[in-house]
Amino acid sequence: MRPGSFRFKLMMLYFWTIVIPTVIIVFFLPNYFQRLMIQHNTQYAESVAASFTKNIETYLNELERLTLTPYLDSDIMRALKYKASLEDKAVLSPIEKLRMDDALNEKFHNFIRMSRKDISGTTLVTPDGSIYAKSTDLTSPVDGYPFSSTEWYHKAMEANGSAVFIGSHKQDYLKQPLPTDVFSVARMIRDPDTASHLAFIIADADTQVLKNMIQDFRFHVSSTIAVLDDEHQVVYSSAELTDSMLGSVGESFAQLTDDKDTYTVIRRDIGSSQWKLVFFCRIQRSSIS
Repeated sequence: MRPGSFRFKLMMLYFWTIVIPTVIIVFFLPNYFQRLMIQHNTQYAESVAASFTKNIETYLNELERLTLTPYLDSDIMRALKYKASLEDKAVLSPIEKLRMDDALNEKFHNFIRMSRKDISGTTLVTPDGSIYAKSTDLTSPVDGYPFSSTEWYHKAMEANGSAVFIGSHKQDYLKQPLPTDVFSVARMIRDPDTASHLAFIIADADTQVLKNMIQDFRFHVSSTIAVLDDEHQVVYSSAELTDSMLGSVGESFAQLTDDKDTYTVIRRDIGSSQWKLVFFCRIQRSSIS
């Protein structure tokens, strides 16, 4: 076929007007729009993750404030100082001891009543073994519970007065614990004057608040949202995490391929807790180039 012939020109016209546009429409445009959709979904997920992170941080801040309440009340601090001092306790009359216990019991209950409804309570442990548990359902602590052998107690001791954030756990120190797990903030209470140890306090929140927060949100692609503590243990997850998902938490890559699925991975640090919110957005297989 001669280059200048009519047939050749007709075939070239067909090639440029039919074949090339068809190839672009069939192969390139769908991929372009699918990539555009992935980019849009990722940006949307980024904003959602930022919003979730802020909400979770609000609850952790509330728990942290609750653990600081002893410092805000002079009666509570005076009672804790007497509880920690063997010499002072020896000279207290029965009425004075009762007043000290009332200060620790009633004042804490008032603080709980003024906090969020999802804050389930606080537990205060003094050096003499006394336990003051205040919860929304007015349950009492388990008699003889070995607080000093718990992980949160040791973490609070090592933190030496700073807040420590405790991941998902059971309230096995209460006689009528919540049916669901809780997450907590704990700290050692110290004498502001002498820096001596006065007590340990832990404030709990129901993990149901995380479930409600995430379930109220509707995302238009398949996704899994997880909150993990500083040891990468799951505090709450909207679906079970695979080993690959758990292993990716401490990494920095933006995509994860797990078995048959590929995910865009978004990570957010939650305040000063060293916890993470991780958002796994599944990418449709047809959109992967």
